Amino acid sequence: MAKAISLDVTALDTPVQPPRAAQTPTLVATAAKPVKAAKVPVEPLQIRIPPAEIKNIKRAALEADQTISEFMLACFHAYKGK
Repeated sequence: MAKAISLDVTALDTPVQPPRAAQTPTLVATAAKPVKAAKVPVEPLQIRIPPAEIKNIKRAALEADQTISEFMLACFHAYKGK
């Protein structure tokens, strides 16, 4: 809760900072993710995997900073030798 202040001329002339949530976000230049190429059409693919393996796949994709789809596609290409 905000602290009560006495109203005087200096209190009324002080500019009020908007809340951080109301401010527009600023873009921070980071080199963490490379720029992606143009999007190609994609289709859904469903597979059945045991729950323990799903957890391992999600963890590995997170550590590789990829989506699960990107990670599984990279695994497929590595398997095929590309």
